[in-house]
Amino acid sequence: MEHNGASWAKEICLRSTSTCPADLLEELMAASECPAFGPVHHYLTGAALLACAKRAGADGSLEAQLDELEERSSGVPGGACARWGVCGAAASCGMALAIAQENAPLKEAGWSETQLMVADLLEKIARAGAPRCCKRDSRIAVREAIPWFSRAIGVELELPASRPVCTVSSSNTVCIGSSCPYFG
Repeated sequence: MEHNGASWAKEICLRSTSTCPADLLEELMAASECPAFGPVHHYLTGAALLACAKRAGADGSLEAQLDELEERSSGVPGGACARWGVCGAAASCGMALAIAQENAPLKEAGWSETQLMVADLLEKIARAGAPRCCKRDSRIAVREAIPWFSRAIGVELELPASRPVCTVSSSNTVCIGSSCPYFG
């Protein structure tokens, strides 16, 4: 976990019993080790999905999946949203689904569905407006990925019971305030 400095997040995921990725994401983002912004979020979103999918009955070794996600997500730099035009949180969800489905570049099954999910997540994030809010975009990505994951890998992931309230808006100089669904 050294690339993103997220060994703490892997431990939380391995201990979790949750089947609600949005709730697990909130736990991860509330950890004292989690910065307000940055590329660690490119790991957290996918990790929450993989951990909850495993708890809901998905196949595979969670530890191996989290290690693979860390390797893949470490290649997505901070600022990918502006520099690449692809939010790292959405990309992480795509990486996680690809890992869960054991996708490969030449494997037809799962390829299109993963691409469509990421496209859907990117549209939802883009429509939220304004740049640089890793917490908001991670929340949107995970919440929107839940039904895709449930269908694609045949598990029943829980939807969140409530909407969280942001605790880092004062740290974000470009916070969109009351236009954000998580602003409190």
